Amino acid sequence: MVADRAAPPGGLSRALVESGPELLHLWPGEPIDYRCVAMRFSREPGAPDLGTVLPDRIARAAPRRRAEWLAGRVCASEALRLLTGQGACPGMAPDRSPLWPDGTLGSISHSGDVAIAIAARAGTCRGIGIDIERVMDGQGASEVASEALTPRERRHLANDPFSVTLAFSAKESLFKALHPLLRRPMSFHLSELVTWDAHDMARLRLVEALSPEFPGGCEIAARFARFGDLLLTRVLIPA
Repeated sequence: MVADRAAPPGGLSRALVESGPELLHLWPGEPIDYRCVAMRFSREPGAPDLGTVLPDRIARAAPRRRAEWLAGRVCASEALRLLTGQGACPGMAPDRSPLWPDGTLGSISHSGDVAIAIAARAGTCRGIGIDIERVMDGQGASEVASEALTPRERRHLANDPFSVTLAFSAKESLFKALHPLLRRPMSFHLSELVTWDAHDMARLRLVEALSPEFPGGCEIAARFARFGDLLLTRVLIPA
């Protein structure tokens, strides 16, 4: 297993323009057509609302939460526009997951002042999940490992900050990819990171069965990319 690789100079957050979302080119030779968009945003009170109507529960939230939600939806709308020619702001389901327009699916994430979204056409895949995290420090990795890793992961990853961050983020991406298929709550202990390599490929193993299609022991691929102190992961459930 490889714990790290060289990051582009400056990192993702420096590369993104302040004025709007930017298309990211991540992994060449992908099996599906998708668009992934990221942007920097302000989490401070008084930040612009970006022209998007807020659901009631978000309108009542703290300014920082509103800013995160808005930035994620702006990225999603731009990803949809680049994919289909028509931008649309995904709504919000009762469980707070995004409601994507008919014929599309996708995922949204944010960390600090960076938001990211990915959109694909329905039929090219059955589920897609994306997550972005800042690489943890030693204390953060130790705290997260005790809560989010299986005993086997804790033995193998040994609280290494990058490894723990990768495991945590990949599990988040897995939850998002499987949610529209299973519609059930999932804990961090239902899957574990088993391997990753220098080509940005990783694999998660299900610790127990989630459904007949996803039995215990099933392995699911993930992709990852590191930009400075940010780590991006993505899980794709094939059509």
